[in-house]
Amino acid sequence: MTSLSLWSLTPRLMQTTYWFRKEQFSYKEDTYAEWIIFAVEDGSFRFEIGEKAGTAASGDIVFCPPGIPFRRETISPLSFFFFRLQWTDSAGNLIPSHESIPVGKITIRDTQRLASNYFRMKKLTDPQDPFHLHWISLHLGDILCLYCLESGQSQGKGPLRNDPLMERAIALIEQNAFQSFSMKSLSDSLGLSPVQFTRRFQASQGTTPSEYLTRIRLQKACTLLITTSLTVEEVAHQCGYENGYYLSRLFSKKLKMSPSHYRRTHQL
Repeated sequence: MTSLSLWSLTPRLMQTTYWFRKEQFSYKEDTYAEWIIFAVEDGSFRFEIGEKAGTAASGDIVFCPPGIPFRRETISPLSFFFFRLQWTDSAGNLIPSHESIPVGKITIRDTQRLASNYFRMKKLTDPQDPFHLHWISLHLGDILCLYCLESGQSQGKGPLRNDPLMERAIALIEQNAFQSFSMKSLSDSLGLSPVQFTRRFQASQGTTPSEYLTRIRLQKACTLLITTSLTVEEVAHQCGYENGYYLSRLFSKKLKMSPSHYRRTHQL
């Protein structure tokens, strides 16, 4: 099976559940007979799976193999998708385990595409629909393909460069994303010129620091537009922008629709 990659495997869903703002888990530890995936939409939790341990938050996906105790504890109210599944190869054969299937946490950087898949999966969680698992598995498959593209598991492409300094930069961007923020100050704090910073960040993350910040802010804007009645001006301020006019222009440029149109067509 050494020729297999996650790119060539297909998730066969057996169960899926969406949990909204779960305060705590019913069981702090559980062991499953199949693979389990927790895909975090909002909030955060601590986990321990064998030797893998850490904290998962929005944009993170946690994989637990069968037969391994899955310990978890919420940090903040958690909205997430629970998937119970098996893996199959291109011929439909079951693959109990393989080195290409991650264990523990992965992070999806394209948060807009991730949020789009999450939105559509929430629309498909009616267990009365006999095909709902099939449709949801297509969106889960798209998320996994996205991970393969970002990590270099597809088409022989090499992975993006591992750079601990840029991991620190990501943490600082995420920490300060929704307030007044200067990329120049950030690059200075890292001991890099703005040009050096941009080049190293793009080599590590496949996008520029400014684009990464924009994705985080627009993801929050999308969430606020769907889940609250805040005005565009108020949404802009909560996302780190000075006014609603700028947010509207940026939103329309990136998502090809206005914030008001997004709210009308996506609100649950």
